[in-house]
Amino acid sequence: MLLSSYIQEAAKELAELRFGKSEGSNLLKPLERMAKDPTLLSGSHGGRAIFRSPSVFAQFFLTQPACPSLNVGGSFAVRKLAAELIRPPVFHILVLSKANVVLLRCAGFHTQPVKLPQGVPDTLVEALALEPPDHDLEGRSAAGSAPGALHRIRFGTGSGREKEQAHLAGYYRLVDRALQTRLREPEAPLILAGVEEDTAIYLHVSACREISRKCITGGFDIPREQAAILRQAYSILHADSLERQYKRLLTMKERITPSRWSTDPVAILRAAFDGRVDELYLDEAAERVDMYERGAFRSWGREDLLNLAAVQTIAHHGKCYQLPTEMMPDGSVAVGIMRF
Repeated sequence: MLLSSYIQEAAKELAELRFGKSEGSNLLKPLERMAKDPTLLSGSHGGRAIFRSPSVFAQFFLTQPACPSLNVGGSFAVRKLAAELIRPPVFHILVLSKANVVLLRCAGFHTQPVKLPQGVPDTLVEALALEPPDHDLEGRSAAGSAPGALHRIRFGTGSGREKEQAHLAGYYRLVDRALQTRLREPEAPLILAGVEEDTAIYLHVSACREISRKCITGGFDIPREQAAILRQAYSILHADSLERQYKRLLTMKERITPSRWSTDPVAILRAAFDGRVDELYLDEAAERVDMYERGAFRSWGREDLLNLAAVQTIAHHGKCYQLPTEMMPDGSVAVGIMRF
């Protein structure tokens, strides 16, 4: 119903822009067929972006929630999808429990269990079988002060809980080292999933630079809950990405010369068309800024200035990011970092 409503609205906008009737009809036909496709009613795990031009008809599934919207203009609306453009193509989820450890390789919306590197036990029990636990050992002490006392007191070498945590830490350290040296994609992000005690121990012993400090908490039934785990993982990746972008933006503001820093949307757009914008940061909550000077920017229709800046930045091999309002410096809606 939403797609059908947008198709009708798009037809009106095309007519207002004096787009040829037959051309407009040809442009919208694939969308009309899509709206009638019964498989669309089955839904999906996430939202989707649909792009249509005289030469392109494509759709992409999104990992982050998106507000429904329609955009008709000379450029595809990519500004709100900045997070999707920079997400890692591959990452790993390590599901921890005292029963076993499961490694998942994630790419897009697909997860695939990966066997732990050779030599790493799948469970803590197997690891302890290789090295007998300390609490199996026994200490003995004489009872009383008299020399040669016959009675003995039996004792261990620490509390059961301390020993269990020590063994678990040793096992997780073994897993962590193996993952760093033997994974095919060592630079891919790693996210932990499990109860808080397990994830806290792993984070304490891990030396992995790509590990997220945020974890998916709870007990999980693999593979039945893989889709739920994946959704939470993408939320963590997005939050980590925002933090990195914000820190980098503050660092760049202190280091670069004022001539390479701009918060003027029109100046940024002109620089983007000239290929001068290396990094573009946009306020994700900013309303569209309409641009009517179509001839000046070789555009068509009613364009969003911020989106056009994003398109041109990406087209000239720059990077585009979106940040929450509170992360944008000095209340600006856009920050452009220039190459020169």
